[in-house]
Amino acid sequence: MATVLALLGACTTPSADPDPAGSGPSPRLADCPPVTSADVRGRAPSYLPDRAGLTPLPVSDAVCAAVWAPRGAAAFVPQGVAVRGRTAWLTGYDEGEPGSLWCRVLRVDLRTGRLLADRPRVEGSVPGGPEVSCRHGGGAALDRHGLWLTESSRLWLLDPGSLDVLRVWRLEDPVQGSFGLLAPDGRIGLGRFRPSRVHPGRAAMDWFRVTDVLAPGVTALGAADAVASRKVPSHAQGAVWARMGGRTGVWFARSHTRCGVLEGPGGRARAFLPGAEGMVATRAGVWVVSESSARAFWTRGGRPVVPTLSRLDTSRVGAWPEPTCDPAD
Repeated sequence: MATVLALLGACTTPSADPDPAGSGPSPRLADCPPVTSADVRGRAPSYLPDRAGLTPLPVSDAVCAAVWAPRGAAAFVPQGVAVRGRTAWLTGYDEGEPGSLWCRVLRVDLRTGRLLADRPRVEGSVPGGPEVSCRHGGGAALDRHGLWLTESSRLWLLDPGSLDVLRVWRLEDPVQGSFGLLAPDGRIGLGRFRPSRVHPGRAAMDWFRVTDVLAPGVTALGAADAVASRKVPSHAQGAVWARMGGRTGVWFARSHTRCGVLEGPGGRARAFLPGAEGMVATRAGVWVVSESSARAFWTRGGRPVVPTLSRLDTSRVGAWPEPTCDPAD
């Protein structure tokens, strides 16, 4: 799980902006030059206006690298991300009618944005049950066991190379897999974006030991199987275990397609990327997937231009501005 759990580093190219007030250099959010539209790897979606620039954001100075999803996945709405070396796995769904938002998994070269593999529909069965299709694909995490894919009612384990399904578990209410993450002590966390029938008004995260999940004969995960549970912030779309700003623990991405907030241990909140969903920590920074520029939302109008994947230097997260929006609005 080193990809998920590694401590965060900084970019290395020095840069500084003058303080308009003349009181010395203004704080920089990273040591890398801010990414421009020309720096984003891969090809911008064809539905974006020609030469469309990236929307300036409060944390634009912290973005050190960015990648567009491959053009062949124009209908794709990204939700989760896992990274190993120079490869990213994007999970999400293809736009469509409610009830048919089938999970899709892309493997992408982070250097070029080139599509390496594509599974347009994830299907499998919980032992003893019928074959079912994964919907929405809310979260992703990668460890030595494979690629974990979460959805509201099931947990999937895929082979990261072939993208074949290895195992499927049923999630029993109130447990949900709206998003997921791995912790350094061998646990997997499954987050509830919305309250459940059992716990109305409460969004939460349930923790399970990976060894328990993988034990022979285990086909379902319920509240009684969890080793811990905690409340999560409202409108949490993704989470990552990381050390940022001197605080180690779970950091949440709270967002909608026009607003993003990063909330860490103790409720510390900072401005973040609009549409932020899944996150993964690497030695070079935190990779964040955004759905703001997905065609399903962009065509509704009024959305910012945000690359599918962005790598942020979080070494100066304490200098990031406080949020100017609230995902609950």
